[in-house]
Amino acid sequence: MKIAIFSDAYYPQINGVVTSINSIAQNMADRGHQVIIVAPSYKNLQEPEYPGITVIRVTSISASFYDDFRWTNPFSYVVYRALKDEGVDIIHFMTPVFISLLGIKFARKLKIPLVATFHTFIANPLYFEHLFKGPLKITEEVSWKYLNLYYDCADYVTAPTEEAVKIIRENHCKAPLEAISNGIDFDIFDNSRSPEFKKRWGLGDKVILYVGRVAFEKNLRNLIDSFDLTYQKHPDAQLLIIGDGPQMEEFEKYAASKDSGKQIIFTGAIPHNELVVSGVFKAVSFFATASQTETQGITLLEAQANGLICVGVREGGIINLIEDGKNGYLVAPGNNQEMAEKMVYILDNKAALESMEKAAKEMVDIHKMSRIIDRWEELYQHLIDNKDNLPVKDYLHFSAVMKFSTQFKIDFRYFLKKIRPTRTFVTRTPEFKNCQYRSRQLRSRSFISTISLKKLRSFKSGQHE
Repeated sequence: MKIAIFSDAYYPQINGVVTSINSIAQNMADRGHQVIIVAPSYKNLQEPEYPGITVIRVTSISASFYDDFRWTNPFSYVVYRALKDEGVDIIHFMTPVFISLLGIKFARKLKIPLVATFHTFIANPLYFEHLFKGPLKITEEVSWKYLNLYYDCADYVTAPTEEAVKIIRENHCKAPLEAISNGIDFDIFDNSRSPEFKKRWGLGDKVILYVGRVAFEKNLRNLIDSFDLTYQKHPDAQLLIIGDGPQMEEFEKYAASKDSGKQIIFTGAIPHNELVVSGVFKAVSFFATASQTETQGITLLEAQANGLICVGVREGGIINLIEDGKNGYLVAPGNNQEMAEKMVYILDNKAALESMEKAAKEMVDIHKMSRIIDRWEELYQHLIDNKDNLPVKDYLHFSAVMKFSTQFKIDFRYFLKKIRPTRTFVTRTPEFKNCQYRSRQLRSRSFISTISLKKLRSFKSGQHE
């Protein structure tokens, strides 16, 4: 199969969506399928290479409202010609923004199946209350209408957990829905370097781990407050926060203001391929998160795969991963006292909880990556084989997305001013190791993107749009 994945979130970003995309793409490539990933461009980016995977970068600019997010050109037809000439069989989009708008449009033009995965509860107020910098007047209802603009275009929609599927269905998504886990590859972990990791970060014997974005929607304030209560009973305990994000500085200051501040360690971002072999999962006591916005929580899955007890909130996809009292503990959202009590209990009874650690490892087995890729192969092939019998669906027009601009308070005029209609030209290196597509503005040369197309064989030297 030839699979094209469209996502506004991809490397060099570090988050669960990127981890999920890489897991699907790399495992599909390992099985002999060809994968094209379409993602935003970044300046001076050293693109990682993986056999069987091609990355196409679409012209983009930094968005002012949220770190790491980028506006992309929603009218690029260079990508379309690449997909057409390569003979892509199916398109899979991961994010409900402009890159995926291209994916929807091109799936319809090419008359091939379209799959979508729902990764993020951006309609949750914990997201949209902090999503944009500046005033924001938007309701949860409007957010879901916006999301359904995208997901209703798909022939099939997946989400990582049954709870996520339930929430999507309750909010009137019309497409067929199925829960397919993000999966976990047990073979990628190596904890032999845990003594080195502990020494590097000055860790003791009572360490609570959090891995994820350092952002408002992750409820880190609640996690820090819960740890501060735990610290009163265990002053030698430590909270290790691995990750980076738009509120990094703010949460560092907040943690420092607490009595337990000296016991809270921020490592910053650690690339996923380094994290899984760092030894961190053997260097800590258990995992905790106060996030209420998880569709699943890949870092929680990874903790369980390494036999860690997990503490989480009774909200979102986490309730499908933690069975209270068996492989971890669930607490009421926002109840810092209850979370602190569970933290204290685990630290007081660590030796007696070995059965929970064993259960954590056993219960995560259903998320084994080989099983998940089997299901993706089966689903992709089924849709490809039955594409002529799929319901006819229209394009998602840019004007339909623009209709929400006043409600979202996004300055689309700024975006359209920056991304004017472009003309594209192609250059080719003699060795054909890199095929460069440079999108030049009609009035300016300030917008240039380079697209790595090592495996797109059909473009000939000197071809122009």
